[in-house]
Amino acid sequence: MTAASIMAASAPPGEIFAEAFANLYSQGIRSVLALLGITIGTGSIIAMLSVGHMAQLEALRSFQSMGIDMLQVRATPAGVGAAGFARRLVDTLPGYDPDILSAMPLSVGRETVAAGGRTADISTIAAPPAFAALAGLQLRTGRLIGDTDECGLVTVAGDAAATKLSAPGAQLLPGAKLAIGNYVYTVIGILAPAANGSMNPTDYNDTVFVPFGCSRRVMPSGNPNTAVLKLKPETDSAAIGERVKARLANPASALTLLDARSLAKLMETQMGVYTRLLAAIGGVSLLVGGIGVMNVMLMSVMERRREIGLRAAIGATPRDLQLMFLIEAAVLALIGGLIGVALGVGASYFMARALGWGFAVALYVLPLGTGMASIVGMIFGLYPAITASRVDPIEALRAE
Repeated sequence: MTAASIMAASAPPGEIFAEAFANLYSQGIRSVLALLGITIGTGSIIAMLSVGHMAQLEALRSFQSMGIDMLQVRATPAGVGAAGFARRLVDTLPGYDPDILSAMPLSVGRETVAAGGRTADISTIAAPPAFAALAGLQLRTGRLIGDTDECGLVTVAGDAAATKLSAPGAQLLPGAKLAIGNYVYTVIGILAPAANGSMNPTDYNDTVFVPFGCSRRVMPSGNPNTAVLKLKPETDSAAIGERVKARLANPASALTLLDARSLAKLMETQMGVYTRLLAAIGGVSLLVGGIGVMNVMLMSVMERRREIGLRAAIGATPRDLQLMFLIEAAVLALIGGLIGVALGVGASYFMARALGWGFAVALYVLPLGTGMASIVGMIFGLYPAITASRVDPIEALRAE
């Protein structure tokens, strides 16, 4: 045993930590296995909290195309006749309710669409020209429906719809003809791929858009069956929704509301529950790693009884002996925690790439991982430290 190994308890902190590293290194594979347990536990917590954080961001990102201050009213059949509501009532909603900034009527359905010998069942949306800007739709080629197309036989196809209707060697492009129902429309634009958000009335990629003015050609009636409302910020969207339902109510339709704010809050709540559940699972892994630390430290106490007795004989107090082993346990856990943080962040990155999400790590996660690892190491190192402090120095020296 070297002089450094029996140095006084009053040694500088740097020497104490250096000795802790040396003692852990001397234990070889046992230290590595304990380190592995802490690393896996910390990495699991970091990865799971990060995945939960990214899932929450992705859920909220689904509202970005149309905004969070949106309310959608949908009509479903409740009796004889087509579901819907009068367009004039939708148009007058901003004047009827001061909390509504704008109201846009839509007619949403499905039709058999044919082009160039290809036929597919595709969603149809009859919408005013301003809807493309509200929904954040981007063109891949051609142009969007404009004010001069209000009752024209023109259409804009979504990315997936264009692919379905493209024949081999004959890609659907502006200028092509589409048969929707009994009418032939001219394609004037193809949309770029669009995100499928929670507030979208249908998947815009698998949709053909026609002007709202003469939507009766391909819809059950000329009335809208969906209304998209933009609200003033910080207003009571639930109360506004009830007022709108009362305004648009009719015997032929059952009206349902889709509230962006309520959906966002619900998603945040659900993601919070999932994140806590994932963190609890990671915490179990970290506790298992802590048991490994305790096992290593107990073995260390048994193997170093003579050193403990010698320290006590030259003046080390029980508190000094406890501190020595606590520092070793903390160093072991801290190293495992740092490696675990790196692995957890790396796993989160690859998970984000695999799911097509944007990579993001919550700032609180990084110190939380290392902090929890150190605390677990200290807790599970406490019993071995107390055991070491209770070693009888005379018995320990005599045993050698």
